[in-house]
Amino acid sequence: MPDARHDLGRVESVKAEAIGEPGQRTFRLLVDGPKGAACLWLEKEQLSQLSMAIQQIMALSSGETPEEIPPPSERSGQGLDSLDFKVGKLSLGHAPRADLFIIEAHDREEDEDGDPTVAFWASRSQMKDLAEEARTVVAAGRPLCPLCSAPMGPEAHICPRSNGHNSFSLS
Repeated sequence: MPDARHDLGRVESVKAEAIGEPGQRTFRLLVDGPKGAACLWLEKEQLSQLSMAIQQIMALSSGETPEEIPPPSERSGQGLDSLDFKVGKLSLGHAPRADLFIIEAHDREEDEDGDPTVAFWASRSQMKDLAEEARTVVAAGRPLCPLCSAPMGPEAHICPRSNGHNSFSLS
C-alpha cells in the first residue's frame, strides 16, 4: 500500500454517523488517534460498502489471538491536529499476524491514483463495532419501495415497476 500523507497510527476510536434528516443526510467517519483526528465525509453507498467489506474480511480471517507485534507499517506521515475532507476513494486492508485493519482514504479533490491523504489502523473489535454502526446509520434513512427499492419520502412515490399505476405513501 502506498504511504499516506497523514498517518494517524493505531486509532483510539472510529465512529460512523449521519447528520441531517432522511433524504438530506450527510455521512462521515470520525477518527481519533494518537497523531490527530480526522473527519472523513462519505457518500451513503461508500459507508454501506465499507461495512460490507469489513464483514467479509472478518468472515474470511480467523480472528485468532494476534501476535504482539506493532502495526505492519513503516509509514512516516506527518502528524496533524485535525483533518476534514470528502472521500473519493477508500481502501481497506487486513494484517493477519497482528489482526489489525487499515483504512486509507483519498481526498476527492486530489489524485486518487496518488498516495492516500490519510491512513489509520484499528483493531478487530473496533472494526466490528464500526461495521455494525455503519449498517445501522445507513438503514436509518428513508424506507425503500417494496417494488423498486427506491427511497420513499413523505410525498407519494410513483413506482416505475408498477408502470405508474400504483403510488405508495408513508402517511
